[in-house]
Amino acid sequence: MKLAVLLPLHRPGPEWDSHIADAVRGLRARFPEEKYDLHFYLTNDGAPLELYPRECLEKLDAAACGKFHFLPYEVNRGKGYSLRHLCALSDAEYTVYTDGDFPFGWEPVARAFDLLLAGSDVVMGRRTRAYQRALTPMRRLLSGSVKVLNRLLLGLPRDYQETQSGLKGFDARGRELFLLTQVETFLFDTEFILLAYRENLKIDVLDIAIRPGIHLSSMGMKVMFRELNCLAGILRRVRFRRKRRSEATR
Repeated sequence: MKLAVLLPLHRPGPEWDSHIADAVRGLRARFPEEKYDLHFYLTNDGAPLELYPRECLEKLDAAACGKFHFLPYEVNRGKGYSLRHLCALSDAEYTVYTDGDFPFGWEPVARAFDLLLAGSDVVMGRRTRAYQRALTPMRRLLSGSVKVLNRLLLGLPRDYQETQSGLKGFDARGRELFLLTQVETFLFDTEFILLAYRENLKIDVLDIAIRPGIHLSSMGMKVMFRELNCLAGILRRVRFRRKRRSEATR
């Protein structure tokens, strides 16, 4: 059974490889090789390749027992593009993605796989209150605004309004929908969850907390306006279109 962990990483901080290697070793111990074919996929989202030296990648590959894949590209495109890039190059039965620095640790990734193996089509992380308090004021404003818009404009129920948590998982059905998303920046998560909800996939929610020592970047007004434009695109493409599978099977 093949499992994939997707890790978008743009400009890594100090000792990034050691931290990822620790998480990789934890996950490999949790999903032993004799039962699970566990692979890890990392991309640079257009950051200079010298930030990812060979010795660092070799350390990660050793931790993953030869199943660590570095799949770079040259032009910065955004997190949504990064994850579709990795997902398209993986043929795993079950996939979980998180940020490249494992901001929630590796245990929530393992729990997401557990839910998928138990029958979930999609797993989405939900921020705890401690996580919310760790956000910068601008990111807290953006997160709250997205939740309100998810309810009022996209019609998502309360359990699925926390779309921007940074950890998601999916099976083969969810993967098909994930690859249909088009947003290249932050709101690709919202587009994906809306697609999954409208196609009646089984979505389970997993509470996640930020690990100590993580620094969350700030977002300016330019980013917020860009994401609002992305939301308008989601409304056009997803909210106001006919469902695919449900219509086709009637």
